[in-house]
Amino acid sequence: MPSLSNILLAATLAFSSVCSAKTIPVKVGESGLTFDPANIKADVGDILEFWFYAKNHSVVTSTAAKPCEPKTENGFYSGFFPVAKTGVASENVFRVTVNSTAPLWFYCSQGKHCQAGMVGAVNAKSTDDFDKFKTAAKAAGSNVTPAGGVFGGSVAKASSSGSSSGGSSSTLVAVHSGTATASGAWSTATSSATPGSPASGAGAVGVSLSGLVAALGFALVA
Repeated sequence: MPSLSNILLAATLAFSSVCSAKTIPVKVGESGLTFDPANIKADVGDILEFWFYAKNHSVVTSTAAKPCEPKTENGFYSGFFPVAKTGVASENVFRVTVNSTAPLWFYCSQGKHCQAGMVGAVNAKSTDDFDKFKTAAKAAGSNVTPAGGVFGGSVAKASSSGSSSGGSSSTLVAVHSGTATASGAWSTATSSATPGSPASGAGAVGVSLSGLVAALGFALVA
């Protein structure tokens, strides 16, 4: 039977770890065919939160060698997010938890958006590596959308308020695991929500609670 001190230590370590994680908002298509930010630095446990703007975009992981083709394993795909009104973020967001500090590459699979420079990276080793990735994307012969629906992340309704200084600023509720087509037609129904806008510094409460529970469970069986 573990001692109370071991349980408290495990809980403290878990709480400290997950509380240090941050949510990184990424605006998809707000200022033309771009991700903003496009060259991202993130730690393990951080959450990438993609907010989509008009007209219809997606985010897909790729590789540095094939910037506009889906990564064959350990990747993610958001599905398409059709947004009719210019300047307003999607009512749903796509969230991905960073599980490695290795470079991660991504692109929009709509039309020729990838070739037009709509690509991004997480933890690229250098600005030069990111620039090479973007140049390679422009030369790609095709822009490939993964078969099937959303994977590697979660789609959630979002409404945000707050400031870049942090604090409680995001309410997230999982809504579906379906996807929309490149033309904007959803393959599964979704609930309506009031469109929001990304607030930098948003906390990841769900992750904090799950991490704390996992740590306590580990301590109790240790």
